[in-house]
Amino acid sequence: MKEYKTIEYKETNDVVTISLNKPGKRNAFNDEMIHELKDVFRKISDNPSIRAMILQGKGEVFSAGADLNWMKKMKEFSYEENLKDSENLQELFETLYSLPVTTISKIHGACIGGAIGLAAASDIVLAKEDTLFRFGEVKLGLIPATIAPYVLQRTGLHPVKSYMLTGMNFYTDDALRMRLIDYSGSKESIDTKLDIILKELSKNSPEAVRSTKDMLKKITQTDDEKQTKDLTIELIAKARISKDGQERMATFLEKSKARRRQN
Repeated sequence: MKEYKTIEYKETNDVVTISLNKPGKRNAFNDEMIHELKDVFRKISDNPSIRAMILQGKGEVFSAGADLNWMKKMKEFSYEENLKDSENLQELFETLYSLPVTTISKIHGACIGGAIGLAAASDIVLAKEDTLFRFGEVKLGLIPATIAPYVLQRTGLHPVKSYMLTGMNFYTDDALRMRLIDYSGSKESIDTKLDIILKELSKNSPEAVRSTKDMLKKITQTDDEKQTKDLTIELIAKARISKDGQERMATFLEKSKARRRQN
């Protein structure tokens, strides 16, 4: 694995941990971090041995959003240059959202602006209590455009609308209520919850988890009822005759038979 300047990569067995690694700048991201995250996400996507990815931030906060120097540079961009730069940012969130492995974001300290997009595009979000969140774009004359599809996928419109329009701070209790995050607690309880999740994932069929993620994405991207029915029928039929499905079902049935004999 190549060396990265803005992130840290760690692989332990079948779990990858990605740490935003600019603590001196509150893990604010720029075009370089976006490029490195996209690069490592693609490598994870291509590695069938990985079950899960954890995304976290080093230092006092998860991420304070956009880097000031990057913002200064964007301010001088032409419309065409801004289109290209915005497309690059959108691709970051879509690449994370589309990863075939289970993705878990660990949030602490602060999660502001575009950093909320990283959390929202993850499958599971664990946030330390009293973490600050903010859609601060409107205060800068901007809009939370590239992150909005992933945020609304989690929250729906009304729970988050007032915060996007006002740019007000909110905290983990509010984020939990609006379903932007899945669990909040102390650092210790977050770590315990993560261990439980990883333990459960280790019991699952990697192929089935990947297929489930792909299925859920396709279902949520179409309003065609027949297409959805056809897709689900086809997927379960394929899963039943797959090698992994056959082996796991056989093991389950044999264990159930043994338990019945014991009783």
